[in-house]
Amino acid sequence: MEKDALNAVTEEAVPQAAEEAAAVKAAERAPKGGKWQKFKASWKKDLKKNGASYLLFLPVLAWLVIFCYVPMVGLVLAFKDYDVYDGIFGSQWIGWANFEILFTGGGTGSLDFLYALRNTLAIGALNLTIGYVVPVIFALILSQLTQKKLKRVCQMISYLPNFVSAVVIVQLMQNLIGEDGPLTILCSDLFGAPRIDWTNNNSSAIWWWYILFGVWQGFGYGSITYVSAISNIDGDLYEAASIDGANRWQMMWKITLPNIMPMVLMLWILQIGVVFKVGFDKTQLLYNPSTNAEYIDTLFSYTMRNTQNGDLGLATASSLFQSVVGTILLLGGNYISKKTVQVSMF
Repeated sequence: MEKDALNAVTEEAVPQAAEEAAAVKAAERAPKGGKWQKFKASWKKDLKKNGASYLLFLPVLAWLVIFCYVPMVGLVLAFKDYDVYDGIFGSQWIGWANFEILFTGGGTGSLDFLYALRNTLAIGALNLTIGYVVPVIFALILSQLTQKKLKRVCQMISYLPNFVSAVVIVQLMQNLIGEDGPLTILCSDLFGAPRIDWTNNNSSAIWWWYILFGVWQGFGYGSITYVSAISNIDGDLYEAASIDGANRWQMMWKITLPNIMPMVLMLWILQIGVVFKVGFDKTQLLYNPSTNAEYIDTLFSYTMRNTQNGDLGLATASSLFQSVVGTILLLGGNYISKKTVQVSMF
C-alpha cells in the first residue's frame, strides 16, 4: 500500500515539476525592460509571422493617411478668415468667429445653420428608428419563408431599389408626391391631407416622405447582414424548441432575435456615429431656396454649399462641428450599450 501511494505521489509530482520548469524557462526567455520591451518583442514576432498580410495592408494604409489624415491639417481653416492668396497658414486668425456665425448668424439674422441642424437631427432620428428597424423586421420575415425560390425572389426584388440613382429617386418623389401625384391624391382621399406639392412645401412633412422613400430604397440591401446572421444560427436550437412545442413566433422571439441582437446593436452604434451625414445627394437635388430650404436643408448639404460658394472657413467650421458631435454620439452610444446590454465595439 505504501509503495502504491508513493508511486501515485511521484506520478503527480513529475508533471507538476515539468510545468514549473517550463514556466521558469519561459520567464527567462521573456523580454526584460518593462511593458514597452514586451510590446516591442510581441510586435516583432507578429510582424515576422504575418508579414505578408501587413504588406498587403500598406496600400490601404497609404490611402488612409494621404486622403483622411493629411487633409485634417485644413481644420485650422475653421478658425481663420481664409483668403486664397494668403493660403491656409497665412490667412488671418479669427478664433471662434466662424462658429459664432454658424449659431447666431453673425449679425445677419441668418438661421440657415440652425435650420440645417434641426433637419439633420430630425431625419437622423427617424433614420435611426424607422429606417433601421425595417431591415431587421424584413430579415426576420424572410427567415420564416420555407420555400427557397420564393425567398430568393423576394430578396432579389428588395435589393433592386438600392441600385437606383438618387436622381431617379428624387424624380419619383416629385412624380408621386407632387400636387397631382398618386400618393398625394391617395392621402387626400383617405386622410384629408391637402393636395399640394410636398417636395416644394415648407413643412416638416418632407422629413417623413424623405424617410419613406429612403426606407423603400435601402431596406432590402440593409437586410443582407441580418439574413446572413440568421442563417448562421445553429439549427439544433430550432429543432429542440420545436420538440418542446414552440411555435414560429416563439422561436423567432426566443432564439432568432437574441442571437442577432449583438450585431443589430453593433451596427446601430456605428449608425449613430454617421447620423450627421444623412441627406446629401437627395437633399441637394430637392433643395430649393425659395420654397423648401427651411425644412430640407441638412448640415451635409449646408457645408457643401458653403464650399462651392468659396466660404471655406464657414464650411470647415460646420464640418468640424459635425465630426466632433458625431464622435461624441458614437462614444456615448457605445457606452450606453455596454452598460445596458453588455454589447460594445471597444
